[in-house]
Amino acid sequence: MNVSSADQHGQLMLSQPEPGHALGPVADDWEAAEVWLAAVARKSGNRSTATRDTYGYHLAKLRWYCENVGRVTPSRWNMQDVEDFYKFLEDLPEDGLCAMGDGRYALPGEAGYTPFRKRPAKSSQADIQRFVHALLKAWHSMGYIRINPMALTGTMSARKINVERSISEAVFDIVLSTLASSEVVSFSERQRQLRDVFILTAFKELGLRASELVGAKMGAFYQLIDPATRNRYWIFLVTAETGKGAKERRVPVTRALLASLMVYRQAFGLSALPTHGDNTPLLLSSRTQVVRIGDKKIKHVNDRRFFGAWHAIGTRQGLYKIVKERLALAESFLGTAGQSALAAELERASPHWLRHTFAKTALLKGQSMREVASLLGHASVDTTMIYTDQDALDLVRALERTSPETIAVEQPITA
Repeated sequence: MNVSSADQHGQLMLSQPEPGHALGPVADDWEAAEVWLAAVARKSGNRSTATRDTYGYHLAKLRWYCENVGRVTPSRWNMQDVEDFYKFLEDLPEDGLCAMGDGRYALPGEAGYTPFRKRPAKSSQADIQRFVHALLKAWHSMGYIRINPMALTGTMSARKINVERSISEAVFDIVLSTLASSEVVSFSERQRQLRDVFILTAFKELGLRASELVGAKMGAFYQLIDPATRNRYWIFLVTAETGKGAKERRVPVTRALLASLMVYRQAFGLSALPTHGDNTPLLLSSRTQVVRIGDKKIKHVNDRRFFGAWHAIGTRQGLYKIVKERLALAESFLGTAGQSALAAELERASPHWLRHTFAKTALLKGQSMREVASLLGHASVDTTMIYTDQDALDLVRALERTSPETIAVEQPITA
């Protein structure tokens, strides 16, 4: 650590804002950061909290680093402090990872807690760097800090889609069948099993982001009538509150997804199909909440189940853990079956891999680029094109027109 910036006795160097700044009465850097985050949310002009929530996760990481490692709050940073933070992200020490106990991660305030559940990948490091860069730039523009220590420091390149991060339909079928056939010994385990089949199927069949699934309500499923045929179709609505960029979109529901939704809902004591305006959280926990009737607290678990007082899976981290655990089941099966390459693929897979799987599968089945972009909620078709070799095909076809004799090509074999 650069001792010219940090206190030589290891004491945390407290915030040092410039006098007369325009952020208003803030007690420290963290309150100043919250003022900025509130402004970011208002500036977006929509009801989506996705950006605000993501920045909140990054702020927690920055604060933990400053209070436990760097010992210098951001308003006192110089360029060396920036470099120290970059190095920390690149090589996160073992004691920087959140401790696990009793099958769960330590919570804030508990021993062993940190906001880092795993070492950040290059793309995650870049996201955190860009967040800090934006924060310091805003502070500088508001006079909170005199000099921006990142003014001469670049950030890593923007996150790019890695189209290899998807799994084949065959492997996905193994994931589902392994989960569906896994042994359960209690009612709660059966509930979780059916819920998790639904979760995996929803990722695969709807192409959702994790935040869109976590934030959804049961009423997101609704029926649409085609006036020409009078056929009824089930649709899943991604609302402005959960969609990236506060953009609504509607995704047709497949038979496989509707079937898994029905058995999942019934396992939790709900009707097979949701009704209009159903505000029940889409992802339910088998744990129950406290129920009161007047002044009386219902203590027995079976009674609380009768009232349907379920907790919800309300965070992306909780959803991530569920998906990783279920993928690990299939990974173990494949490893035992001698399919080590496929097992290694599943070890790396995450919920977002299933979104990529949806995109590639839809394009391979012949859906148009614009249709798939709409299903995924991409602002530009260019983003969707990353899942294909469309740019290369365009160049090949151009050369076929202008210089066909120069192209290395194999003609299809005809019967």
